[in-house]
Amino acid sequence: MSDRDYLPLSATLVKTLTDKLYEKRKAAALEIEKMVRELIAVQNYEQIERICKILSEHFVLSQNGNFRRGGLIGIAALAIACGREAQRFKSYLVPPVLQCFLDNDPKVRYYACESLYNIAKVLRTITLSYFNEIFDCLSKLVCDLEPTVKSGAELCDRLLKDIVIETCTQFEVIAFIPLLRERIYVRNAFTRQFIVSWVSLLTSVPEFDMVQYLPEIMDGLFHILGDPNPEIRKSCEILFSEFLTILKTSQVQPDMFEDMTRILIQNSQSSDDLIQYTALHWLREFLNMPKCHQVLLPHSAGLLSAVLPCFSYEDDNRQNILFTFVDFVFFLFFIFTAKEINLILRQLIKNESTKKSNESNAIHNLPDMTITKMVEVLKTQIQSGASPSRIIALGWVHHLFECLQDQMASHIDVLFPTLFRVLSDPSDEAVLLVLQVFALISTSNRTNTDRNYNDYFTKFIIVLMDLFRTDRSLLEARGSFIIRQLCMLLSPEDIYKTLSETLANESDTNFASIMVKILSSILLTSTELHDLRIKLKNLQTIESADLFVCLYKTWCHNPVALVALCFLSQNYDHACTLVQLFAEIEVTVDFLIEIDKLVQLLESPIFTYLRLALLDVENNQTLIRALCGLLMLLPGKTDAFHVLRRRLECVPNFIDKFTSIDKRLANLSINSKEKETINDPRKNINFDELQQYYLSIQNRHIDLKKQRYRYAPTSDVRRNRQTSTRYLDKMTMSAPKSPLPQFVCQVCGNFLQQDSSLETIDDQMTKPIASSTTICDESYNELQQGGSDGTIVIRKTLGRKRFGWSITTSQSSLDSANGFALVPHDVNKDLEQKSMREYRNDINIHEKLYDFLSEQYTFDHPLCQECTDTLLDKLDVDLQMATHELTSYKKLLEQLNSSTNVQPENYEKLKQELIELDEEEKRIKDELLKLEQENQRLQNESEQLKKDEQSLEEEEIRYLRDYNEQKRLLFEAEDEQKSIDNQTKHARAQYEKLSKTNAFNAAFHIWHQEHFGTINGFRLGRLPSINVEWSEINAGLGQAALLLNSLAKRIDLQFIKYKIIPLGSHSYIEDLNERKNGKFVQLPLYTGRRHLTWDNQFNKALIAFLDCVNQFKLAIESKNQRFCLPYKMNEKKKGVITDSNGYQFHVSYQVGSQEEWTKALKYMLTNLKWGLTWITSQLPDDMTTSNAIPTTSSPTVTSPR
Repeated sequence: MSDRDYLPLSATLVKTLTDKLYEKRKAAALEIEKMVRELIAVQNYEQIERICKILSEHFVLSQNGNFRRGGLIGIAALAIACGREAQRFKSYLVPPVLQCFLDNDPKVRYYACESLYNIAKVLRTITLSYFNEIFDCLSKLVCDLEPTVKSGAELCDRLLKDIVIETCTQFEVIAFIPLLRERIYVRNAFTRQFIVSWVSLLTSVPEFDMVQYLPEIMDGLFHILGDPNPEIRKSCEILFSEFLTILKTSQVQPDMFEDMTRILIQNSQSSDDLIQYTALHWLREFLNMPKCHQVLLPHSAGLLSAVLPCFSYEDDNRQNILFTFVDFVFFLFFIFTAKEINLILRQLIKNESTKKSNESNAIHNLPDMTITKMVEVLKTQIQSGASPSRIIALGWVHHLFECLQDQMASHIDVLFPTLFRVLSDPSDEAVLLVLQVFALISTSNRTNTDRNYNDYFTKFIIVLMDLFRTDRSLLEARGSFIIRQLCMLLSPEDIYKTLSETLANESDTNFASIMVKILSSILLTSTELHDLRIKLKNLQTIESADLFVCLYKTWCHNPVALVALCFLSQNYDHACTLVQLFAEIEVTVDFLIEIDKLVQLLESPIFTYLRLALLDVENNQTLIRALCGLLMLLPGKTDAFHVLRRRLECVPNFIDKFTSIDKRLANLSINSKEKETINDPRKNINFDELQQYYLSIQNRHIDLKKQRYRYAPTSDVRRNRQTSTRYLDKMTMSAPKSPLPQFVCQVCGNFLQQDSSLETIDDQMTKPIASSTTICDESYNELQQGGSDGTIVIRKTLGRKRFGWSITTSQSSLDSANGFALVPHDVNKDLEQKSMREYRNDINIHEKLYDFLSEQYTFDHPLCQECTDTLLDKLDVDLQMATHELTSYKKLLEQLNSSTNVQPENYEKLKQELIELDEEEKRIKDELLKLEQENQRLQNESEQLKKDEQSLEEEEIRYLRDYNEQKRLLFEAEDEQKSIDNQTKHARAQYEKLSKTNAFNAAFHIWHQEHFGTINGFRLGRLPSINVEWSEINAGLGQAALLLNSLAKRIDLQFIKYKIIPLGSHSYIEDLNERKNGKFVQLPLYTGRRHLTWDNQFNKALIAFLDCVNQFKLAIESKNQRFCLPYKMNEKKKGVITDSNGYQFHVSYQVGSQEEWTKALKYMLTNLKWGLTWITSQLPDDMTTSNAIPTTSSPTVTSPR
């Protein structure tokens, strides 16, 4: 461009304005300012406009950096010179400068900020017409990497905020909101801080009414709230608080709440804790506003999805952040907010259901679509949520069925499978809630008025039985609990009747027997079924008789439970018949255990009427026979046998009545004919038909049991053995005596050692004390866990209206390794002797006593001995001082009384004395002044001494802290010592238990399995129908060889001619009389050949083994002539064993059939069992628990018929 194009700017001015040096550019700008001022003075606006155009188009928008820098400083000078007239040229001033805000040169960007700052100072309100463009540019410059640019942008930002506040009526917020909504989602921390500052500014000005635009920017503010910068989070949190405060006091349209609720629900599920808590806090405040209720109810599903996961916060991995106290307090507020939202929402649902029932034409805010969404959310939480959330979700399902029964009816099929899976949940609370829901479902929308429940009740029972059948662990762990809770929630009669009808057609007889045993136990022991037991006991109505028949047909699966049912219903005749039929049942350990439990139940209060019926011997002969039958079934050494025998011995004329039993039965037949005329529902019960039904059920059990034995016999034997072991184990417990509560001194805080006479204080002794005290009757004693020394500590605090007490008890640490809980003076132990009411009574008595003492004196009670002595010394000093003052006052009073009236002649003398006294007063004042100065000096010294004293007190506090720490360590050491003592006791008990264990009985278990003898589960022998593997036979022979060799060593027996070498499945016997290749001939006790008749060595080994058994028998007989084995072994006929009938069987496989060989091995094992029993009886007391010599009642293996 030529110089003329820059006119009225001279060429020199243009050159100076575009110079590289800032000082020259500044000088040129000042010259432009002077020129413009002159033009303004003559009002030559055309020349000013030309200068603006030149500076904006040819300088500011130039490609040359120096031109841009010169143009920016020149245009700023022009704006300053124009002053108020600058608004005429605003289009040439602001837009060019804004284009330089994004220049690549940082200096240009800085000069642009400087230029805009000067222009805005001049234009003021006119600048707001470019507010959005300026805001957009500043939001980018505040995050500039150049510090100078950033500082320049901050200056412009502050000026712009001042302009907005000054001219708030001219600022158009509605035009600014779209830009704010766009820029609020940026991630730069500086830009976010810039945006938050602007939103805070606009919110603080009431004229802008930013609340109405809050739904548009709320989601973006939540994004800013999640910024990692603590300052930004804090600023945004304050901003949210300001908005919420305004919302509570302003009138807002319901549509706004609906939009904000959607945003809050979305952000309440954020992974950021602060965002989640803020959203929940807002939702809680919305729910507390009555005007929001109708808007929030349709969003109930979203609220649930936001709140329910919060209850599992402590189970989530986010609990790892709770390191500081602040975080812990935040966590408490978080949980409290979620719980409050949950409670308010439940109340809203309840109110809505009440409104729906009261106002049929009212508009409701819970459409079916909302209920469906809520059900889906709850279903998801139940299936995949953590345990706390699952429990709350189940509570919601129960609440919805309780309040909105009609609307929830269509969702039953959806929730049914999900709820059933919860029955396997480890939480009892969750299972109980599921049962409560099923109870509500069963009683809702009944289609048949003749029944108490709908079709879902029957479906629930059937599915529950299927669940128990497939999950036996659930049946064992929770079966009884579930059935008892159902009986509490629904009618026990309907529950038992439906269960009975379901089990009547059960194909799995083993499962049916287990279920009947559980149901019978609940029926006979649970307090919830008291009315049902009374109904079955009396059988006074046809309905009760039908119920008995229904239960009878199901109880047939368990004979002992059936007898208990007959005892309960007082059908003693039929019970006697059933007991006699027990002779045809296989008596197992489980069967004896059930009889044992039945005998224990007969001694319980439930069967009191049955025991009283024994007094009427003449009319209850069948009852006595039934009990005698049970007595005959029980083993003679069991506790149940002795209990039942002692009970029967108490029956009047027990022996005489049985001698004339036929006569008694004749009398009973006569009495029964007389009772036929009475209308008794029992007449309608056909016991003969029921007996036949019972026999058919038992036959089914026998057939199925045979099938089970055919496929899995060893598991049944193992289960019976484990059951019998559990049946024989018993333990006793004793509770220690509770200690006296221990109080704390009100001065020093140390524990008090109370006199034993305080234990005898009761309410009668404290009545006069209570009448003179001012203790509020509402004093409350609360027991808590705490402390460290295992004592009960009572800390007393004085309030305005009443005394507050807190009783804390400590519980020692739990040894996680060994599972010992050390509780020296635990309240739990104390409660074994006293109830909680008695404990509180004791504490209240002591409370009244100490409060009475506290009111009588100026100090609180109780006090320890040391504090009492200190207090008495102080009172003694006070008493001496008071006595001295009293003496002085008495002397002065005597002087005054003894003085006489003054005579007139003494006036001059008194006046002279008065003058002298004035002089004395002046002298004393002078001395007083000196003393005050001395006092000031002493006060300064006193202050110094106080400082020294304060330092000493601080040192004393440190000492006390160290002392308390050492005391705490002492208590911990004592607790650890007690823990070690308990561990020592446990180890000693374990040692004693193990020392009484017999290794032979534990290592070698000899029994029988159908036709086979077994040792440690290995069968010996083969049958044509049962082909036992040779590996199993070899293992059994190896175990027998090891047993015989161990028994021989126990009695120092050396076998003649043979030596047993036990090597498991490859054991053998050495023939000491025969050698081959310089070694003794080995006779193998194992084989694998198909044609065993060719294996002479194996047969010889069996004969040699039987010979060793015979030598063992002879060795025992030499020590005890009374000893004899059940099966004889012939010394002359080697390998032959004879039974009690004289039949001989050969242990050699090649002699006789497989059945005879199997019997021979079985008899040989029986003899070994007898020898093992004898050896056990000879062991010392510290090595065995049995010292009896085997007799005919010793365990044996029965011979197959």
